[in-house]
Amino acid sequence: MTLLLQVVAFALGIYLSIRMIAALHGIADFWYMIDKAWLRVLAGVLAWGTTIGVVAWLMARPYQTAFVWGLLTYLVFYLSLLPLARLYVAGRRTDRYIEKDVSA
Repeated sequence: MTLLLQVVAFALGIYLSIRMIAALHGIADFWYMIDKAWLRVLAGVLAWGTTIGVVAWLMARPYQTAFVWGLLTYLVFYLSLLPLARLYVAGRRTDRYIEKDVSA
């Protein structure tokens, strides 16, 4: 039973890490209208950050460790995708120039 609950805590850590990263992306997503949406963005970041803190605080030690490992595992996975995505885009980039007929 303990192993099953640790796996659940690990999965919960992954899920909450995804939600926190999504909330942090709200800053960039709403930057064009941040003067109107700052409260919503801030509320999202604070809500998910508080949820992570409360869940970690309420868990017993072995489950808390699994939960934090879930948080960190997804964060490292997510951060490793950023340079890989740049390499993928750079490899697929083609510079195609369509010549326009200027005589018309």
